[in-house]
Amino acid sequence: MWKILGKIAHLWPTWFYRFISNFHSKIIKFNFTKAGKRILGDNILLLETIGNKTKKLRKTPLAYVKVKEFYLVAASYSGSDKTPDWFYNLNTTSVYITIDGVRFEATYELVDDISRSDMWKHLDELYPTFKNYRKRTKRNIPLIKFSKVMV
Repeated sequence: MWKILGKIAHLWPTWFYRFISNFHSKIIKFNFTKAGKRILGDNILLLETIGNKTKKLRKTPLAYVKVKEFYLVAASYSGSDKTPDWFYNLNTTSVYITIDGVRFEATYELVDDISRSDMWKHLDELYPTFKNYRKRTKRNIPLIKFSKVMV
């Protein structure tokens, strides 16, 4: 579904983009069924942060690819020139991620310039529309590596 919708998401008004993201977040647990994966797609994680301004819990579904021991995501906002709000929420408090029904605390690290092209290859293989996102925007889309907090 997102492979199709992602091609036009940059045309949506902000309120509609947030509506779709919120709807997707609410049905994310459905994603862990065969039917859910067919509708929503594989490799969707649910990122939980606290809003930088609102101080409210924010849940954001994101496409990810597992590379070695970390989960790689792009702050693409469908190729918009605006960086998504969730990116600014990363440094407010602890970050939690749910993947395949398992929730865990995570740390994050921005991908450095040296590794960017290799990391983009992983994401492009999963979701080729990322190439269009990079062409569509003037900004340098941040890439983020999430890792499980080891207790």
